[in-house]
Formats: sequence, structure tokens, C-alpha cells
Amino acid sequence: MPAYCTPEDLLSRYGLEELFQLAPGPHGQPDQAKVQRACDDAGDMVDGYIAKRHTLPLSATPRLLVRLSAAIARYDLYLGGDRQPTEQVKTERDHAIAFLRDVAMGKADLGLDATGAEPAEDGGGVVVAQGEPRNVTAGDLSHYRGGWRG
Repeated sequence: MPAYCTPEDLLSRYGLEELFQLAPGPHGQPDQAKVQRACDDAGDMVDGYIAKRHTLPLSATPRLLVRLSAAIARYDLYLGGDRQPTEQVKTERDHAIAFLRDVAMGKADLGLDATGAEPAEDGGGVVVAQGEPRNVTAGDLSHYRGGWRG
């Protein structure tokens, strides 16, 4: 399955310096393969939760899933060597997992239908009704709110 977040998403969210510290590569750049692997692993974890409610692969990726999978991928990059995730990184990952659990149990929603598509947007147009003109009198409205006060 494709990842929900990309190395570019992690770079824009967390910055070059942090990614390089977590996955050092040549020429002062993060190790693309390691960062991509973290994104793929996070996507697999997300799929494990949402597969109960949505047909995979999703036809659209909500921004929420990008954010949640980025938090999971970032946490995974912190593991290994002598690094330990900061409290903030751990909390973000824990919140992502808790939300995904809620999705799996039907307590939270991704804003997608069961097939993984975003709901069709409302056209937002004008509703036009046709028919014979009707004259409404005060007597017609007398049973509403204690009578007509016109």
C-alpha cells in the first residue's frame, strides 16, 4: 500500500535539521531510503486500523491521515541508536494511535465514505421550486405559535 505521508511531508513539518539528525545521509541530507521506510511503515500501521471501516486502498487521502502517519513515522525515526523520542514526539504518536483506534471502533471518522472516497461536495446552487402561487392568510397561520399577530 502507498504511504500516507512522504519524506517531503516530514521535511516540511519537522525541518531538514531534525530529519538529518534522525536519518543522517550523505552531503548533509537525510537518508531518503530510511525516511521513506518510516513513512511506509507508518502507512502500514494506519491501514491496519482503518481497514476495518474503509476499503483499501483509499481513493483519496485526507490531510488528517498525512498528519497522523507523519507523527508515527517521526516517532519511528527517533527509535534506534542512543536516541529516545521526546515527550512531545511520543505524545503526538500516542494521540495518532488513539484516534486510529477510535476510527477502527467507529467512534471517529476520517470524513470518507466506506469505499474510501471523500463525500461528494454540495453543489451550493440555488433551489428553485415551481408551482401555483399560494396566498397565505393570518387564519391559515393561527395554529402556529399562539396565533398570527400581523
